[in-house]
Amino acid sequence: FVEFQRIAPLLTQGTPAFDVVIPTMPGFGYSDRPTRPYEAEPSDLYPKLMTMLGYGRFLVAGTDIGSGLATRIALRYPARLLALHVSAVAPKPIPEDASPLSKAEIDYDERLQLWSREEGGYQAIQSSRPQTLAFGLADSPVGLASWIVEKFRAWTDCDGDVFSVWPLEALIDTVMIYWMTNTIGSSVRYYYDAARLRPPLRADDFVHVPTAVAMWPHDLALAPRERAERLYNVRSYTVFPRGGHFPAWETPELYADDLRKIALAAI
Repeated sequence: FVEFQRIAPLLTQGTPAFDVVIPTMPGFGYSDRPTRPYEAEPSDLYPKLMTMLGYGRFLVAGTDIGSGLATRIALRYPARLLALHVSAVAPKPIPEDASPLSKAEIDYDERLQLWSREEGGYQAIQSSRPQTLAFGLADSPVGLASWIVEKFRAWTDCDGDVFSVWPLEALIDTVMIYWMTNTIGSSVRYYYDAARLRPPLRADDFVHVPTAVAMWPHDLALAPRERAERLYNVRSYTVFPRGGHFPAWETPELYADDLRKIALAAI
């Protein structure tokens, strides 16, 4: 939630002003740690949380894993959602009777494969041998910082200088949340559970909730609009001029404006 410190004030002020709820994933930071594999499904927990807080309907937004989580909330609880905002297109099988892939989609799939080869090593080990990794990272603050901060440098629109976007204090805050709570192990096991135990999206899944898709040029791989429209009721699709994997920190004004637009359209 450190990433959202810049965008939260922009959303709680302005017109319209929003209440902002930033939950932490089970197994991450100060959230509870699961005691058995796939003990909690966040897309079920978060609507319950919103009910406990007194909200009947709400807008859901997410990036990275949060985009997939927001997508599942929209699929499971469409009547609760005013709108959906995602910065990544969740993967789902393409039905056999679907329209042929466009050139942009083929290029996108090729970029995903390249990214997986060049950047996806962390995902492979966290999805297959999370416990082996966890012992090393939980034992070494230098190893933990290296594992986390390397991604901030690689995935931020910073031209290789991570400190030009992320103050040292913000990076330390992020690392320390994992270190003080000893949750790096439970957090990486989320990948194992999601890859092996969580039911995947189905070919016939479709999000009917009004959806805004935001693509940031320095993010991992930019899905074309036609791929997004295979899963979402896309009301807006925007490729922004700058920004990377952490838009709530990198480009909070652009992100907040896009959230406000889809909210206003849905109200």
